[in-house]
Amino acid sequence: MKDAFVGRQPVFDRDGNVVAYELLFRASQSATQSGANADSDGSQLTANVLVGSLMDIGLDQISGNKLVYINASRDFLLSDVASILPAESVAIEVLEDVVVDDEVVNACHALKEKGFTLLLDDFIYSLQWEPLLKIADIIKIDVMVSEDLAAEVEPLRKYPAKLLAEKVETKEELELTKSLGFDYFQGYFFCRPDVVSGKKVPDSKLAILRALQEVMVAEAIQDLEQVIVHDVGLSYRLLKYINSAAFCMRSEIKTVRQALSLLGLKNIQLWLSVLCMASVAKDKPQELIHVAMLRGRILEETITTLKLPGKAACFTLGLFSLLDAFLDLPMEEALGQVRLPQDVYEGLTDPCSHYGRLLDMVKSMETGNWEYVESICGENGLNHEDLKSIQISSIKWVDEYAEWLSKV
Repeated sequence: MKDAFVGRQPVFDRDGNVVAYELLFRASQSATQSGANADSDGSQLTANVLVGSLMDIGLDQISGNKLVYINASRDFLLSDVASILPAESVAIEVLEDVVVDDEVVNACHALKEKGFTLLLDDFIYSLQWEPLLKIADIIKIDVMVSEDLAAEVEPLRKYPAKLLAEKVETKEELELTKSLGFDYFQGYFFCRPDVVSGKKVPDSKLAILRALQEVMVAEAIQDLEQVIVHDVGLSYRLLKYINSAAFCMRSEIKTVRQALSLLGLKNIQLWLSVLCMASVAKDKPQELIHVAMLRGRILEETITTLKLPGKAACFTLGLFSLLDAFLDLPMEEALGQVRLPQDVYEGLTDPCSHYGRLLDMVKSMETGNWEYVESICGENGLNHEDLKSIQISSIKWVDEYAEWLSKV
């Protein structure tokens, strides 16, 4: 089953490391019209759509070789579909509307015996959950709907399961859930700026942004050479980058000028932009720069697929879409620290602009708002197969690039 949208949301541990991704699915409109609606009744067909999509895309391609969480309806649990998935890579989330009877309990025991991680999703206590509380590995609690989080957590401490706080959107919510002993966290708190009135951007970050400004307005390689050769760290990273296995150079590249001539202006601008933004975000979770890079790459590939100009501008749009979170400033104020092309600036500040709507499409892919994704695809003549190919190749590119970035 090929016609399905797939998104992923990161799950963090207490140290801010990504330990898993929850996968979000929905059948595309064409698949829905043919009867395969992943949002309909949780039927066996639905289970096959989800698993078929995973197998078609490739689990390792979308998960970055991390554990993935998959939502499971009653029919999914009672079917044999999960047996074709690798237990060491997949965690099964029992949805909150599942009626827990003997059949469901037996199915969950069978999954546990096969080695699957078992989660209880959007958990609110009732007696029916007792049999699963005893075997669950993780209990997910929705912070946004909880009226008294501390009271809800207390009776769960007697069970072996770890606690996961989902829909954590602010630093305050993150600190609260940490203080209550939660082990894992899910939500876009890492994408939100920690805005403090009168806060000043550190001089070190301003220096990086000024260097980035030089990079973005450069019209020739020679303009970038001076930026790099006067920074020993950048020179070292550039030579390490071009001599890495990704380039398969026959002989070692020893000078900055050689490296620049081989890579070309646009590639060097991209490399320096990512490196600068990663430096600005060094006190943030690594996933923040990964999300910014993924947004940029998806937008860049989308523009290329549509045969429109503006590849570099679209990558910049995605990369800068989290500048407020990098600097802990409101976006308008953060943008005051760096001069951007007008179309990129409009894309970041006006969601009704062409670039703004494309950026919102990418953000909607992250949150699983597939109706909006499909509407933007329709507006731009982008078909499902193109978008899926763009998404998967972009995830692969970011995972490979991020692995290198972590080593330099």
